[in-house]
Amino acid sequence: MIQRIRKREQDPGIAARIRGMLWVALAGFLLLLIRLYWLQVVQFEHFRTLSENNRLRIRTVRAPRGEILDRNGRPIAETQASFDLICSPVDVADLEGEIRLIEEIVEFDAEETLQKIRAAKKANPYSAVTVARDLRFEQVSVIEFNREALSGFSVLVEAKRSYPEGPAFAHALGYVGEVSQEELDRSDDDRLAMGDIVGKYGLERLEDKVLRGINGGRRVEVDAAGRDKRLVDEVPSRSGGVVRTTLDEDIQRAAQEAIENRAGAVIAMVPKTGDILAFVSAPPFDPNVFSRGILKSEWQALSGDPRKPMQNKGLQGTYAPGSTVKPFVALAALEEGVQDPKSLVRCPGYLRIGNRSFRCWREKGHGVVDMYKGIVQSCDVFFYTMGLRLGPDRIAKLEKEAGLGTITGIELPGERKGLVPDTEWKQKVSKERWYDSERAILGIGQGYIHVTPLEMLAGYAAIATGGEVMRPRLVTRVTRMDGAVEERPPQLLRKLPWKPENVAFIRRALAGVVNDYGTGGAAKIQGIEVGGKTGTAQVAAVKGKMIKSENLPYQLRDHAWFAAIAPVSDPEICVVAMVEHGGHGGSAAAPIVKAVMQEYFRTKQNAAAGNGKGR
Repeated sequence: MIQRIRKREQDPGIAARIRGMLWVALAGFLLLLIRLYWLQVVQFEHFRTLSENNRLRIRTVRAPRGEILDRNGRPIAETQASFDLICSPVDVADLEGEIRLIEEIVEFDAEETLQKIRAAKKANPYSAVTVARDLRFEQVSVIEFNREALSGFSVLVEAKRSYPEGPAFAHALGYVGEVSQEELDRSDDDRLAMGDIVGKYGLERLEDKVLRGINGGRRVEVDAAGRDKRLVDEVPSRSGGVVRTTLDEDIQRAAQEAIENRAGAVIAMVPKTGDILAFVSAPPFDPNVFSRGILKSEWQALSGDPRKPMQNKGLQGTYAPGSTVKPFVALAALEEGVQDPKSLVRCPGYLRIGNRSFRCWREKGHGVVDMYKGIVQSCDVFFYTMGLRLGPDRIAKLEKEAGLGTITGIELPGERKGLVPDTEWKQKVSKERWYDSERAILGIGQGYIHVTPLEMLAGYAAIATGGEVMRPRLVTRVTRMDGAVEERPPQLLRKLPWKPENVAFIRRALAGVVNDYGTGGAAKIQGIEVGGKTGTAQVAAVKGKMIKSENLPYQLRDHAWFAAIAPVSDPEICVVAMVEHGGHGGSAAAPIVKAVMQEYFRTKQNAAAGNGKGR
């Protein structure tokens, strides 16, 4: 039987499915082509950058800060090379593990560093984070030996701020540190970036824009472990400008050594120009510690010290001035015609006001005294009497004109104003009248009055110039990065209408304090007529019998002052020393002033003889 073979009919559904699959395949191919075009053409630069970043790294080269010079051109803040440990977040394989390993080599704040690296990894993983500065050679050697285990860390040679005199200039120059996020947010400088070093305090902060240079950079090729293999190109950094100051390195050192390890302030100034020759606040701190990165334990030790080493006592500490205000009270009495210099006041050792007795520092009294003897012997009863006769307003008027209780305008941030009270102030504070007891003690620099050492210096400088009040200055010249030079000349704030004969009398009395068996004999210098005034400012009232300051607990001891000018006939230098809880001004503060003045005249003599640098 022959079987009929029939032709199989084609299924139309199969053909449709095949066509659909072809269209899908074609669409997929077209999408693939489009995606390929997008990646290879449109996004070419982006992916090339990513590829380059996997191979190349930008190493920021921090610009060296400009120098700060003393008045003779000697560097008191400069730049030195430093081995710094940096981290490139993108190259770190095991952040916690590598940090633990580094902790065994270098002392740093691990928790803070972890936070900084994590933040940088989110913001820009290719940026460099400084972990530790100023490594020792042996630390660098150990890090290099362990490079395989520290994939994201490397050592760079960077510019580090250095202070050759260490703590001596701490409060005048200040210190530097890494810029904070808050400072970045406040700054209008587009060049400022995380990791940059900026001035944090003192002249470093005030002149930061002058001293801070422009960073450079190196583009280097790295291997898979992030290690530098080849320098591709480099943009050099530009050093910051130069600041020339009025400070004298020798006089500053002499002031620092004279106050030793006591708390207080010593400031020396040229009264005719306002030039600050020395500015010491004690105890000091070492600004070099901040340059390498201060540790939390070190900061806690500084901030927890009861003697407040981080406070600039010269312009931020306010103290009762004690007897250092007596020359101003005497000058006010002369200017106002309240007291003839030859008129006598009897001092039996106390002054009775109402039912209270106000003692003189000499229990048996000074007998009958005129104004000259009242100043030279620092007779409290004489000046109680002047306080009563003048009243607070006339005293305040002259003292404020001279610079006490006012902002002096020195080029340092954070200056604090003291208080010279008058009737307007008392009404505002207590709405009470002045009592006779309060008026009397104003005459000896006690009660509501308190001033900074810088204000006291400005006042005595005004006596030295006969009433010309100069603005204290620390900077004479600024040379910017582009070579432009800015001179900063002396600035006269005001000329006071003091009678020359009255000022001459006060100067003679100041000379008597030192040279005529007065309270300041410890400041006497052979061949130089020094004039000054001691001050012993009571910190706490002690009832009952008079107790010597040195027999009290430290915190209850009197503050010791001495303010002086020299030579009295034509003053070239004015110095103020204040020792916290130092006791008597004549024994604690006067020798400090003497040491500073001796150094001034020694360097002046050497310069004149050609044996030293010119002033």
